[in-house]
Amino acid sequence: MSTIDVIRSMGAEVAFVDGAVEVIGLDVLPADVAEHVIAVAREHKEELARELGASAPGPVTGLEWISKPTDPDAPGYDSQWAAFDLADLGNIYSIRVARAGERVLAVYPPELEPELVAYASELLAEARDFLRQHMDRLPVLEPAAAVEHIMEIMREHPGLRFTRGDDGSRWPIYPKTWTAGQRATSQALWFAAGDALDRDDFTRLFPGDDTMEETAS
Repeated sequence: MSTIDVIRSMGAEVAFVDGAVEVIGLDVLPADVAEHVIAVAREHKEELARELGASAPGPVTGLEWISKPTDPDAPGYDSQWAAFDLADLGNIYSIRVARAGERVLAVYPPELEPELVAYASELLAEARDFLRQHMDRLPVLEPAAAVEHIMEIMREHPGLRFTRGDDGSRWPIYPKTWTAGQRATSQALWFAAGDALDRDDFTRLFPGDDTMEETAS
């Protein structure tokens, strides 16, 4: 039985999307079954790519440099393991890790299942100490680039708005229907954008229209 057939026998599907093997349908499976599907997909991701007829490289995660830890007694062993697992998960689900100033951020695909967002967030929290020791190896997410990503999201999802606080900074207002992945991605970009977002007039997005911005009460 092929790996694809094994995953299908557990009630999920797999596809090759944007250079990565993607598992579909985890949200309707029992938690223990979904966890097993993820484990199978991670262990056999190269085999799955071949079975799907894919030859394109996986997505850029920002963690390609991380190696598998081998010494349980080494300082930061657990944190490095978490970073290694996060890199593996990022290859499967197109999760990207970058640094913005002294902050380590994860940017998730907007439609990623909430369970996977939660799992990746837990891994990132555990991996943060190790990643901070190697900040120079993480790709940099510049504020201007973060603003452009936010603009792209707002073009596709007009429900995302911002309000100005008393100090003039912008704070996001998320649509109630958004997934955890959409919220987490926008929040990470908002952190990375910082003052650059506060200074932007958004005229590239809505020329002559300032209705995207609400006034804080």
